[in-house]
Amino acid sequence: MPFGNGMHMTICAQNNCSICCHDREVVLTHEDVSRLLTMGHYEQTFARPSRHGHNLKELVFLGGECIFHRSGKCSVYYNRPTACRIFPMTLQENGPGLDNLCPHCSEFKTDEEFIAASETGLNRIIADVQRTLSTYNDLERKRNKA
Repeated sequence: MPFGNGMHMTICAQNNCSICCHDREVVLTHEDVSRLLTMGHYEQTFARPSRHGHNLKELVFLGGECIFHRSGKCSVYYNRPTACRIFPMTLQENGPGLDNLCPHCSEFKTDEEFIAASETGLNRIIADVQRTLSTYNDLERKRNKA
């Protein structure tokens, strides 16, 4: 089930901000891909193999802009990927943290509900990536034994 937070939308909308829709790496979970497919989108139009390999997928950006960013708005807002839902929460070198490139980061820092929901979302992404890597590694081991 998609999750999100009305405060997140309000902060972004009030500031007419869409920085999260530009020049980012957005890892797609299996649940993200399923939601977008259910909407009628074709995977090859919105997902590409991740630069990190291992069967991971990431959102397509054309000219530095998210494929779903249209007329200044997210065309899949209520079904957007988990990483978009939790921005500006990102995985930093020392763990979860707010991305300082977000010009409204200070407003998110004071929203305890957003922080808690975002950490949950980030943990979902991490768990999905770990499952994908584990499956990939298991398949590689089986191929190498054959």
